[in-house]
Amino acid sequence: MKLNEYLPSHEFHEVHAVTVNAPPERVFTAIKELTVADLSPLIFLLFDIRGLPARLRGEQFSGPFQPGPFLDQLYKGGFIPLAEEPNHEIVFGLVGQFWKLNGGVEPNIPDANAFLAFDDPAFAKVAANLAVDVDSQGRTHCSTETRIHVPEPSTRRKFAFYWRIISMGSAFIRVLWLRAIKRKAERA
Repeated sequence: MKLNEYLPSHEFHEVHAVTVNAPPERVFTAIKELTVADLSPLIFLLFDIRGLPARLRGEQFSGPFQPGPFLDQLYKGGFIPLAEEPNHEIVFGLVGQFWKLNGGVEPNIPDANAFLAFDDPAFAKVAANLAVDVDSQGRTHCSTETRIHVPEPSTRRKFAFYWRIISMGSAFIRVLWLRAIKRKAERA
């Protein structure tokens, strides 16, 4: 998996998958073409909750909810496209201090090379993927894995507290995302 190239070592992770009644190429196309309109309204609620601290500070918070592909909106919202293996895997990442109410310092990570080179222990590195595979019985599976690397122990404790609070919402977003991909691929 390309994900291994960008974050082989991690302290936190989650994996979710669905079986899709469609060929892998159609599932991959659904991943790339999925729009905000294809998503469950619950995702918007969860993103609104995520943006609550910014709004309480009087800052503008806008989730990735514009017309166009959802992946493009994630990239506009701060995620970095890291790699793509056509019809198999898309990898994206983010670096931040997510546990801080003000969002912490936002490092300048313009591309995959900068993501790989970044090594400040005061930050968490997140890499995630969407992958399409076919099992030995010919069934197509779409999965997502999220990995978080926080190498410094005191920073890891701060992130662990944050992760305990948001991990259920994070998992639910990914499950809803996979279900939307499944619906789109099976309708096509």
